Amino acid sequence: MYYNGNIALTYNRLFNFVVGARGVGKTYWFKEWAIKDFLKTGKQFVYVRRYDTEFEKGKKEKFFNDIADKFPDHEFKVKGYNAYIDDKICGQFMSVSKAKIEKSTAFPEVNKIGFDEFILDKGNYHYIPDEVTNFLELYSTIARSRDNVRVFFLSNAITITNIYFLYFGINIDGKKKFNKIKDDILVEIVQDEAFADMMKHTRFGKLIDGTSYGNYAIDNTFLRDSDVFLQKKSGKAKHSFILKYNGASYGVWIDNTIGKFFVSNDIDTSCRLVYSITLEDHTPNTMLLKGGQSNILKMFVKNYKLGNVYYETMNIKNIVFLIFPGEYFDETLS
Repeated sequence: MYYNGNIALTYNRLFNFVVGARGVGKTYWFKEWAIKDFLKTGKQFVYVRRYDTEFEKGKKEKFFNDIADKFPDHEFKVKGYNAYIDDKICGQFMSVSKAKIEKSTAFPEVNKIGFDEFILDKGNYHYIPDEVTNFLELYSTIARSRDNVRVFFLSNAITITNIYFLYFGINIDGKKKFNKIKDDILVEIVQDEAFADMMKHTRFGKLIDGTSYGNYAIDNTFLRDSDVFLQKKSGKAKHSFILKYNGASYGVWIDNTIGKFFVSNDIDTSCRLVYSITLEDHTPNTMLLKGGQSNILKMFVKNYKLGNVYYETMNIKNIVFLIFPGEYFDETLS
């Protein structure tokens, strides 16, 4: 009834992204895998969070609390940033925000990394600047030239649009259990009907059944993703301009016969009207969006506010929402 990552292990991928409902046991499985492998082979783990503050207030020290009873013949404890089994170091705790501090440290016995809550929801926490590069620095420090260090990125089903999927160009089918991406990336969408059925029969499960939160927490539906405004561009749509964001380009199309804008992965490479969203995307022959005052851009903004812009994929929709928050329009394009 709870998550078991042993099938994912058979794919033998370096980076494994596991997205599942709250409480389905993703982190518990990683702990169990790490403990059993240490007891059998002596190989260690690294448990990663985004910020160092996520390890404060005794949170590290409680790491083994929910699983120690499963191994009654062994002693578990955490001292500082080290985890111990029977007084031997079995793992370490690290944060992405301090990854660069560990550059000179060696980790020859580590063969597994668990990064918990790699997808962020809206709230007080934010992705750290250049986060993916920082995580890759952390991975490189641990693995060096070894090919046996596997990462399990663990998260609840918040949204398919996140900095890691964008960085690696991951587009997934949210209804498919295993999505093989490139040679060394696997995305697993946890589908556990037994767990969902059990949760729906709890008092809390009955309370939230049929709500958007219930769909997310129990049925593993992405919380922040909806099909509203998803539509393929019409056959009469004409290419208008290009948006560049985070190294990728998106084509903006308009069908004047029905008065709709569409944003697509399809672009007309001969188009000279290219808007870059950030300084990192700003290259020769592009215009930095901030302060842009072209009529076509104003028309696009107006239609966006009116709910008259449609997107060919969920990723594109979420990215455009990131690019164009309402207050940005009001301040720079009024």
